Amino acid sequence: MKTLLISSAFILCVSTAWGQEKIAGELTSGRITYEEKVKLEIKLEGDAAQYADMLPKERKSEKLLLFTENATLYEESKSTGSDMPMKHGEGMVIRMVGSGENMIFTDLTTGRVTEQRDFMNRIFIVEREIADTKWKITGNQKVILGYQCMEAFTLDSAGVKIVVWFAPSFGVKGGPAMLNNLPGMVLEADINGGSRTYLAVAVEPVTPEALKLEKPADGKKVTEEEYKAIVDEKMKEMGVEDGGQGGGGTQMRIVIRK
Repeated sequence: MKTLLISSAFILCVSTAWGQEKIAGELTSGRITYEEKVKLEIKLEGDAAQYADMLPKERKSEKLLLFTENATLYEESKSTGSDMPMKHGEGMVIRMVGSGENMIFTDLTTGRVTEQRDFMNRIFIVEREIADTKWKITGNQKVILGYQCMEAFTLDSAGVKIVVWFAPSFGVKGGPAMLNNLPGMVLEADINGGSRTYLAVAVEPVTPEALKLEKPADGKKVTEEEYKAIVDEKMKEMGVEDGGQGGGGTQMRIVIRK
C-alpha cells in the first residue's frame, strides 16, 4: 500500500509541475526546424545493379513548421527540394523523384487540413478533416531542445507503428507532417522502426503578426483517391514504385531496369 501511495504522489507531482510549466511559459507561436530522414529501399535489376553504389541509403531534408494558436503551416525549407539528383556514370544519370505533400496548412479553428502537393511540376490541392488519431501516452519522458517531452504512440490504418515525443509546454496541438492531435507540440517522431524520422533541431518564438500564415490556394483541387491514381499511373510509366510519402509513409522504392 505504501508503494502505491508513493507512486500516485509522484505522478501527481509530475502532472502538477507540467501544468505550472504550461501556464508560466506556454509557447503559442513560432517556427520549428525539423530534420527529416527517410530510408530508401532501392532494387536494381539486371545490368543496372552496377549502379548500386551510386545510390544513397537514406534521404535527409529540412522542414519548417510555422505555428500560431489558430493554425500551423508545414513546408519544405528553401534549402531542400523534392528531387534528388544522383551521380553520373557512363553517360547515365539516375534521378530520384519524390512525391508527396510540399505544404500542409492546418486550420485549428475549423479542423480542416489543406495540402499543396507539387508532383513533377504539377500542383495539386487536397483537403480533408484533421484526423482523429488515437494516441496512447506511455509516461516515458525526455528533454528535446530544453523542452520536457512525453512519449506517445499509435498504429495507422495500415498497422504501422508511429512513436512521437511531444512537449506539453507548447500551447498548440501540432507537429511535422500530419502528426498532431496531442496536448502539445510533437518534437520527435519515428515511423515504422526508423523508416521515416523527424527531429526538431531548432525552435524560434515568433509573433503571429510576423508569421502571417496563409492557406495555399494555387493548384488543381483533387481528392486523395484522385491524387493517388495520378501518382500511381505516372510512377508505373517511369518504372518507379512509391512506397508512401505521407505523414505515415515508410519507404520510397525505386526499380531501375536497363
